[in-house]
Amino acid sequence: MAYTLVEAAKMSNDILQAGVIELFVRDDPILERLPFIEILGNGLTYNVEETEATAQFYAVGDDWVESTPTVVQATAVLRILGGDADVDNFLKRTRSNVNDLKAEVIAAKVKAVKKEFMEGFYYGYNAGAPKEFDGIHKLLNSSTYNTVAVGTNNTTPALLRMVKLEEAVDMVKGFTPELMMMSKAMRRYINVYLRGAGGITYEDRANKRVQSIYGIPVGVSDYIKNTENCDQNLTTYAYEPTTPAAASDGATSIFILSFGPKQVCGCHADPIQIVPIGNENLELKDASRYRVKWYVSIMLQNILSCAKVSGIDFDGVVAA
Repeated sequence: MAYTLVEAAKMSNDILQAGVIELFVRDDPILERLPFIEILGNGLTYNVEETEATAQFYAVGDDWVESTPTVVQATAVLRILGGDADVDNFLKRTRSNVNDLKAEVIAAKVKAVKKEFMEGFYYGYNAGAPKEFDGIHKLLNSSTYNTVAVGTNNTTPALLRMVKLEEAVDMVKGFTPELMMMSKAMRRYINVYLRGAGGITYEDRANKRVQSIYGIPVGVSDYIKNTENCDQNLTTYAYEPTTPAAASDGATSIFILSFGPKQVCGCHADPIQIVPIGNENLELKDASRYRVKWYVSIMLQNILSCAKVSGIDFDGVVAA
């Protein structure tokens, strides 16, 4: 069974760990919704349906044609993410509240782990950086089933037309789109268009007002870049912001996501761990050390569960 990090934290008796998870997911629409499957071993192998089966009408006496979907195996390999945080013994001894100092130091490290995970969620590229997992940009790479590439000549981003965004929404089949993610700048320019076309729509969700487009809640992320490459060669990654060895084309992307074990899903060996390292006297520092670590990856089992629009010129006039 898959649980979000918030739900998993409710089952923990470790107050520090529960607090760390709450801090980790705070104010992030992806982490609030992304379920995680706990797995044994160092990875999870799953089947991905690449092409659909076909059917047709026959006349009496016709030869029947066999058709089955094309399925390939993929493996979400757990990657090691984390970092060490040192609490200075002098400060711990001279400050009145030791727990506050420890919490501040660990909170700063959790923030760094969150930043690295979210950048990997969008732009992870294992072939170029073997220590990373593949991100959602890499997992969504089919122009037939889940990608609308609007850039031209592989180097020139194109202004967004709302019909292209709607085309990407329509690519999600058999699942309900739960979230539309974009950069803050992209949302600003879409909202300029929406104000002129009849206004912005909002929905009440979880005691807060959320903008929606085509009935899908809109989320923004500082981790979605406006410096992406807009190469349309969909047989390779092609949409990295600056690495590996790709020049920025000043492009951005919009993602239409659904979450679940067959959709966008995380997998990990355990929730985020906070581990004290040794005693209070490190060999080279007068400090105690805590290790924040997470064995984690993401997966996308059904290529029809999510979609994206790539190669968008984010700071131009949005049209119908």
